Amino acid sequence: MKVNSLMNSTDATGTLWESHSLCAIAERPHARVIDESVAAGIRSAYFAESGELAVRYGISVADVIEHLETAGLGRMPRPERAIENIKCAVHAAALTRGVAQSWADLQTVLAPGFDRACAARLDAMRGIAFARRFWIDLRMSTLHHEDRLAAERRDAARRGAAGILDADTPGSRSRTPLRRPRGVRAPDLRTFAATRPLRYWLAERLLGSLEVELGRAASASERLDTVEEVRTLRIPAQMAAGAETRPG
Repeated sequence: MKVNSLMNSTDATGTLWESHSLCAIAERPHARVIDESVAAGIRSAYFAESGELAVRYGISVADVIEHLETAGLGRMPRPERAIENIKCAVHAAALTRGVAQSWADLQTVLAPGFDRACAARLDAMRGIAFARRFWIDLRMSTLHHEDRLAAERRDAARRGAAGILDADTPGSRSRTPLRRPRGVRAPDLRTFAATRPLRYWLAERLLGSLEVELGRAASASERLDTVEEVRTLRIPAQMAAGAETRPG
């Protein structure tokens, strides 16, 4: 399968599926509601353009609307752009619900291009490792909340069946939060509002985190150069001072 170029920005209307045939911040309730005219356009586009994808992932139009409202589409400028990117919205709704096939499709299409983009800025081994970490981080930040809630529900059900109080079980304790590199904002598909194609949205976050990584490496390199320079300049100066003060 031929994968389209990762950052072909001239294709302003490109979507993830052009190269693939198979293809929350708390707000007041009214602030999350999508304008009815936009919602009607989303419903129309859902049935007209994304039926096959929706069936593949088991995503209803109500799921798509819920996802876009949670992502904050209702308070964004030009929310009607989500109508043009309806397949991206369907795919994102599936991704945030942990549909395994949606994650497999996403990485099948985008992972090769992301590997090349990172390898072009880093060496091949480090670049591919960085891209793979991006996918892991994306999945964890997107699904960690749902996984935690599901685990807590399972724990509560087991405790209820056994007649155990919450305070008596390790499962009731707070779980360790995710740890990420300093200065890198976690990518979270729950914030994707489909105002631009999904592949561009993800690429922006990958390359943004890559720039942070490169900046950190450059800063470390500069510090090492400074230390080395101090070492090479200070020692001769001390030796010269010693030579001048030695008794004749």
